[in-house]
Amino acid sequence: KIIIVVFFIKFIYNYHMETLQNNLNIQEIQKNLKYQHNIEIFDSIDSTNKYLKSKINEKNYGTIIISNEQTNGYGKKNREFISNKDKGIYMSILINPNCLIEDSLKITILTSVAVLSAIKSICNLDVKLKWVNDVILNDLKVGGILCESQINLNTNIIDNMIVGIGINVKECNFPPSLKNIATSIENNTNTKISRNKLISEIINFFDLYFIDKENYIDIYKENSYVLGKDITVIQNDRQFYAKALDIDDNGALIVQEQEKIIKLISSDISIR
Repeated sequence: KIIIVVFFIKFIYNYHMETLQNNLNIQEIQKNLKYQHNIEIFDSIDSTNKYLKSKINEKNYGTIIISNEQTNGYGKKNREFISNKDKGIYMSILINPNCLIEDSLKITILTSVAVLSAIKSICNLDVKLKWVNDVILNDLKVGGILCESQINLNTNIIDNMIVGIGINVKECNFPPSLKNIATSIENNTNTKISRNKLISEIINFFDLYFIDKENYIDIYKENSYVLGKDITVIQNDRQFYAKALDIDDNGALIVQEQEKIIKLISSDISIR
């Protein structure tokens, strides 16, 4: 009888801990933060970025929207980002970067480094960053960043920016169309990952680089998935081959096309 009771208590404890890990919880996230943020959690939403855009005049800077599911998640160039319920981190942060539009690329770079730093800290996995906004794990995409801005046309300064972050966390079976493209953190480790802890770490690293102004460009370069590699560049209607040489302090990718050195700011690239 005593053995049965002990087993039952252990079962209840493990179930409680697993539930705590799986369920998003504002208190669990906030208790580990260096700087406090207004956090809102939704069970389901069309898109955390879209929601913040619709409420941009009602929310304070630093507000963070998180959802268990996105029914219309999207990434760069409005490409679909599948956001299955309880499987990932889907979040957006409202900030005022107070920078010129040409400097906005740095926020995407900064956020990518925050995500990379958090995953390395919590999960101890060797993630890489594919310029400019993809997070790579074992040659597959595990997450992405999407920054959307509101610009003052008189000053060319960004008044508001929404920083969107999407990460595949929980173990899942991807459809055939994504099997050779995407992965999740738990698909690459035997450890169960707490989304609450990972979110806290992402926010803390984001604040470290955005508020405390810690250096992040060097970390981005050290963990680049593209530097030194031959790439294909898709630029508007033009496509060409090049070699990725460097990333400058503003986040631009420096490439060599035959004898020409070119600075890329917004092009799509793929590894050859």
